[in-house]
Amino acid sequence: MYRIFVTVVLVLVLCAGATIGYFNAQPIRFDYLAGQIELPLIALVLADFFIAVLLTLLVCGARILALKGEARRLRKQLRDAETELKSLRNIPLKDVG
Repeated sequence: MYRIFVTVVLVLVLCAGATIGYFNAQPIRFDYLAGQIELPLIALVLADFFIAVLLTLLVCGARILALKGEARRLRKQLRDAETELKSLRNIPLKDVG
């Protein structure tokens, strides 16, 4: 059931994208720092989308790497604490009296 739902959603998104692309095919002039270029509006929208995706992956990737490093550090700290606790449990108790 879930696969059918995902497939239907993907087909609807694909159809919506094709429709948007068809109706936004008129050329526009895009001015940027180094000059200008004339291209279809949908190409500019897709380029903006892919740039946003790449920047998001870059930012999220950096955060994920930082979190993995922190998790590794915390695992090592836990392992050291467990080793210390195990060694403390194995120390024989002396009678105080």
